Amino acid sequence: MNCSSSRPADDVPLSYCLTPLATKNPPAKLSSLNGWLGTEWDGKIYVASTICWDGSKFLQSGCSPNYNAGWWTLACCKYRMRAGTPFKRMAVDDKTPTYIFTLAKISEGIQALVSVAKINPQCFFTTMKKYADFLRHKNRNLRSSRYTGTRENDGLLGWRFGDCHANRTGRVGAPERNHVHYEDGMWRNDCPEKGGIGHLILASDEFIVWPRPVFKALKTFKQSGYGTNINNDNLQRYLGMV
Repeated sequence: MNCSSSRPADDVPLSYCLTPLATKNPPAKLSSLNGWLGTEWDGKIYVASTICWDGSKFLQSGCSPNYNAGWWTLACCKYRMRAGTPFKRMAVDDKTPTYIFTLAKISEGIQALVSVAKINPQCFFTTMKKYADFLRHKNRNLRSSRYTGTRENDGLLGWRFGDCHANRTGRVGAPERNHVHYEDGMWRNDCPEKGGIGHLILASDEFIVWPRPVFKALKTFKQSGYGTNINNDNLQRYLGMV
């Protein structure tokens, strides 16, 4: 992955910076993070290969997770994790909160926590069309940062890093040609109704994004398609201070 935020000759951005999207005063101690999570919860921890630390900031060069416009969404990666029956049960269960922990590589053998998102059990989608229709009723910034079917020069980069393969009308189809999933029809894998494997598309407006590495993984996590189960019992076995 290229961690540079520079642009090639045709002015296509290679990544975007997460610093402006970071949470104000995010938890800086495990006790504070525990307080935000609560006592009874379940979740998954996984490594986002498209997010990296370049020494001064986190950069996202992929389309999921997407942190723009006050929402966290996971629609275009970790298909197996989001398609697994045990995970689906966790995500839609409104009795026990479910969280997604996202790690990024910050140096050789070191991974840091970039974000934690609380899944809303009433806010998941089984098709890209349902996700697109949800976005149509939200604000313009959210739509523009997610819809991939129309190029807009508004700085929100949905045409490049968005995770909803639809245009302004909500019609699902191929993204703009400079989208990171455009080549070889890769975008179809993102759509459960167009060749995907029945994965849930997740959205949350309750999440934390750190502007710098604060918590690190106490073991090296591999790029497991299903992610790793995490809960209050093993949190301190998996995460510590940087």
